[in-house]
Amino acid sequence: MAGRTVEVADPGVAVDDTAGVDPGGDWQVILFNDDVNEAGRVVTILMRVFGHPRALARKIMLEAHRTGRAIAQVEPEPPARTHAKLLHGHRLRATVERIG
Repeated sequence: MAGRTVEVADPGVAVDDTAGVDPGGDWQVILFNDDVNEAGRVVTILMRVFGHPRALARKIMLEAHRTGRAIAQVEPEPPARTHAKLLHGHRLRATVERIG
């Protein structure tokens, strides 16, 4: 992400006003296990929502099944929130967590 530049008192001198500012950071979409949705359905939904290949979608589904939760995707906040809402629309339990 390119920083903006702003002119200061001395014309021709510019500084990056985003230095030291967190540009948003990464967020993770967490998928939770549930006892309602069948494994194949969860895999298909992960493939549709995130565009994951079948093998990755299956790995995510199995991790959620075995441990109770799995990271489905790491991305900036706006798409992470959109993806979590799409999972909710398919009756899957999910949340978004900031990394770090």
